[in-house]
Amino acid sequence: MDRRNFLASSSAVGLATGSASAAAAGTEENQIFELRRYRLRYSKANQLSRLTGFLEAEHLPMTQRVGIVQGYFRVTLGEFTPRVYTLSAFDSLADMGKKMAAKRADEAWSKAATEFGSHDEAPYDRVESWLLRAFDGMKSIEVPELPHKSRAFDLRIYEQETFRDTQEKMRMFNEEEIQIFRDCGIHPLFFGETIVGSHMPSLIYMSHYADMDARSKAWSTFGASEGWNRIKNRPGWGNADIVSTVSNIHLAGLAFSPIR
Repeated sequence: MDRRNFLASSSAVGLATGSASAAAAGTEENQIFELRRYRLRYSKANQLSRLTGFLEAEHLPMTQRVGIVQGYFRVTLGEFTPRVYTLSAFDSLADMGKKMAAKRADEAWSKAATEFGSHDEAPYDRVESWLLRAFDGMKSIEVPELPHKSRAFDLRIYEQETFRDTQEKMRMFNEEEIQIFRDCGIHPLFFGETIVGSHMPSLIYMSHYADMDARSKAWSTFGASEGWNRIKNRPGWGNADIVSTVSNIHLAGLAFSPIR
């Protein structure tokens, strides 16, 4: 399986230090991802501008200092808005623990976070989080080069009736579907099995495209491809067998996001 790692230039490379060093060392450990969703509302409290301003001015610099691969996204279609998603990638659970400790010890971050949380008006309504383990067929995040304009991203959640079904859908991706995606122009950012979070049992992945036209073309190519039409009819691999529901959320990278 081709695991090309398109690390972004300068700023994103700095963020990806942990991931890049693990790749250079040839580690076989699957990365761990934390996906967060900030539920916001339009109001006089200006939640969206306050949150994104804080993420840009304080959160992003902190992740650069401690070496967390990070992305920031807004919802463009597919669920209630405004919503902001953040994605963090770690080389392992141990690496996550180490970097969370470094985050807590970061005095500039602690001061900024305390001040941000002391405002009379809440900066968001709720935060939801998923902890994910990368698939064997794509063990690490693939950060694309920074584009001239923000890409279109898909965030998809596949829910299953049982954990056995999740394992089988993962096998389908690992053995066949990830490569078919690549061949058809569906560019994966990550694939993860949900270990902690809502919608369990489930798997979550993100893919990206140059724009929405490129997305439409890629999915049309995928739907007509020999590979997909071969595997979707394989006994035990149909949606009725291993997928109960699919959520598809369209995202765009925020202007300051190292992944966009």
